[in-house]
Amino acid sequence: MPSCTSRLRVATVLLSVIASAALSVEPAPDLKIKTLNGDAFSLESLEGQVVVLDFWASWCVPCRTSFPFLGALQGKYQAQGLRVLGLTLEDNEDAIRAFLDDVPAFFTILRDPSGHAGEAFKVVAMPTTFLLDRQGRIVARFEGGDKRAHAKIEAAVSTLLSGGTLSTGVDVHIAKSLEATGTIKAWQRTYLADPIMTLDGDPITRLLREHIHASKEGASGDGGPAGGGCGCN
Repeated sequence: MPSCTSRLRVATVLLSVIASAALSVEPAPDLKIKTLNGDAFSLESLEGQVVVLDFWASWCVPCRTSFPFLGALQGKYQAQGLRVLGLTLEDNEDAIRAFLDDVPAFFTILRDPSGHAGEAFKVVAMPTTFLLDRQGRIVARFEGGDKRAHAKIEAAVSTLLSGGTLSTGVDVHIAKSLEATGTIKAWQRTYLADPIMTLDGDPITRLLREHIHASKEGASGDGGPAGGGCGCN
């Protein structure tokens, strides 16, 4: 008959397996990114802290509401070990600085004009926010910048900072039909010159209601977002 010690070991292993199954984690990609001043920056330097990494763009309307939320999040939880980062993949520095003049960021802003970071993190919508635990692992992904996403981000941050473990279902994803696919990436602003932005009638009403701005290359039919787009919501 198994001893109490043996049964305890088995129970511990089972709990570990269940915890791993409950939340799929993976190491954050090793990125070559820089600050606005051009200094090299590494995510590895933040190991031991909980990190909120937000992919944003100067043309992304929801990012204008995400920034005040992220700044408040940084202020509220910084003393507990939270670090908020805003990463833009744009190559237009004037557009970046103009956005920051209008919407100040009370957290660290980073750049990667190559777009490699977006590809490494498989970003298909703007904004997309990742949550990294104290071991530098990606534990959650939040697509879109609405209040629902913000509430889930703060709840997940609070859980990690208090030593808890996130469960399945914490992520927020946009609809598959709204993901940017193909050669046009979610962080590229090509769509802004498209006539779809001035359409009236049902298509534009639907777009405004869903807070979705579709790209020309990803749009189809009546101008709907099916097939891809910037994915802002």
